[in-house]
Amino acid sequence: MTKVIYRTKDGRADYAFSLERQADGEVRAYITSQPNYAGRDNSGHATHRYTDLRDDRRYICWDGSLRTEDDAKKVAAAWADRTQEYIRSGKGF
Repeated sequence: MTKVIYRTKDGRADYAFSLERQADGEVRAYITSQPNYAGRDNSGHATHRYTDLRDDRRYICWDGSLRTEDDAKKVAAAWADRTQEYIRSGKGF
């Protein structure tokens, strides 16, 4: 497990992630801290988040295969920047 903190490109928020390797070898980016959605739709679909049913933690919805922590860090950064834009403007992903 690797903990990562990412400051958004706009410099307005920090997002924290726990990168964890799964049994199938993929790396999952669990969201450990983020700003609230400020009244925006915070459903999993709208925010591109899945919920791990084992422990109710949220992680980034990503269709591709994340095999390395570097790949997961890039996806987490992109997700954080898109989420920050969604919170600010309401513009979906």
